[in-house]
Amino acid sequence: MSKATPKVKFGGDYHTAQIYSLGYEFAFMSQKTKKSAFEQATPFVYCKDFLHDAIWAFLNKTNVAIWSFKYDFKKDKPLLMDRTVLCFRNTQFKGKKEADFHAMMGSCLEFLHLAEVQMGFDNLTEIYQVENKDGPCWLLIGDAGWQLAPTMISLYTLFIRLGCFHKEGKSLEETLKRAEKGSIKIGKDSSYAGNNDCKYVKQGRKGIDIILEHGLDVFHPDLADNYPESLKGNGLHDNYGIVNFTAQKPKKCVPHWYRKEIWG
Repeated sequence: MSKATPKVKFGGDYHTAQIYSLGYEFAFMSQKTKKSAFEQATPFVYCKDFLHDAIWAFLNKTNVAIWSFKYDFKKDKPLLMDRTVLCFRNTQFKGKKEADFHAMMGSCLEFLHLAEVQMGFDNLTEIYQVENKDGPCWLLIGDAGWQLAPTMISLYTLFIRLGCFHKEGKSLEETLKRAEKGSIKIGKDSSYAGNNDCKYVKQGRKGIDIILEHGLDVFHPDLADNYPESLKGNGLHDNYGIVNFTAQKPKKCVPHWYRKEIWG
């Protein structure tokens, strides 16, 4: 028997200054109780950096404000730390193309599951089609491991977008290789969120492979240790995605991530 689609409530979007102006967007969701509706906790954003900014502010019980994005621990809806719960949409598919967006769900789900099984996650991502006035939208409920560190939420958003272009029946490696070669085309130009994903896979491939091999053992087991207060003064917004993780930019602030037994 299939699970019923959870109820969702949207609201709270506002303009943020981002390098992308269209394409794939994400928003964190909140939930008061396990039986209540999911409610939008952050505005929809193209850039994953805002997502880990919000987690950092929530865990450190403070606020963050950057490029017109704001998250205030005291005022905004609490984030969920026992699960990774996001809504994912693309307003460019609104109208006649909505069916095309939803047709990618099976491919995305298979791709995510391939990665999650390889990393040894306890919970595999669930995806539900939900109604959003601005375009076709999914609710994703994933393992808490996807937000254990800023790099993980970066990888999750990258894999969700890439998963839409995964060919069902193919391996995780085959899709990553297609991306490395630039064979996956997302959007027409660099203003489209997802257009740079092939470049991100190529530049971040070593870090991706390390995480796929070692799973969450790469990071501190305690969530809070991966979002220390000191991150704010060490490039919190820019330096902790999968590409900069591979370039080892976070090493000074979180040396535990770069242990010799992990990186060789």
